[in-house]
Order: sequence, then C-alpha cells, then structure tokens
Amino acid sequence: IAHECIIGDHLVMSSHAALGGHVELGNHVNIGWGAGLHQFCRVGDYAMVGAASKVVQDVPPYMIADGSPAMVRTTNKVGLERNGFSADEINTARRVFKMFYKEGLNRRQAAEKLSAEMPQGSAIATTFLRFVEASERGLS
Repeated sequence: IAHECIIGDHLVMSSHAALGGHVELGNHVNIGWGAGLHQFCRVGDYAMVGAASKVVQDVPPYMIADGSPAMVRTTNKVGLERNGFSADEINTARRVFKMFYKEGLNRRQAAEKLSAEMPQGSAIATTFLRFVEASERGLS
C-alpha cells in the first residue's frame, strides 16, 4: 500500500496485490491476488477486483472488475448476499450494471437515466450515482 491511500473498513486484500499512491478503497472491498491499482484510482463499497487485474480507472460500488486492463464484468452478487443485502437491493445493483455497461449509453446518459429511474430511497442507486459523478479517472 503506497503513500496517501485511503482504505475503508473490512478490506480483504490478497498477497502480491499493490495499491499505487492516493488510491481510495471503500468499505467491504475485496482485492484479488496480484492485482495492481494505478495511482489515484478509486474502488467503491462492496466492489471486487479480480486476481491479477490491472486497474487504471475507477471501479464503481457493488461491481466486479477483472482483466488487464480491468473492466467491470458483473455485479458482486455473492458479496452483497454475504453482507445482508436484500433481493430487491441486489436487483437494483443489477439494473444499474445493465444501465451503465449493457445499454450502449455513455456515462452521462447512463447517469441521467439512473437519476430519472432511480427507485425511491434506493441507497444502492444513490451511492452508485454519487461515486460516478465524483469520478475523475473514468469508470472501468
């Protein structure tokens, strides 16, 4: 873990993984074996980075990123279930994933669509949207 990193609670970080300077990790993050995170990247709450991944952009909350360079592949369904999220909350995370990664929208369009269709009082949607709006490196 390099200089000026901000690490949330309940991090699981396997051996040989490395964080560049100024990396920010949310709560309940899982970093797989040998993963490398570029400086100034962020990983949101309940996200997972796969083993041997090279992270050069932000990984949003509730998602799994994998590869070199890392790309968001799906929602972290098992991680959410293990942490007591309801089926409705997990379904909301899945809808958010589809909106941002499967519908062919750019980040601004997807954020506008999420804002318009956000389930009333959804912590999942609100947290995801805030993370996206604060992203400076772009999304994986």
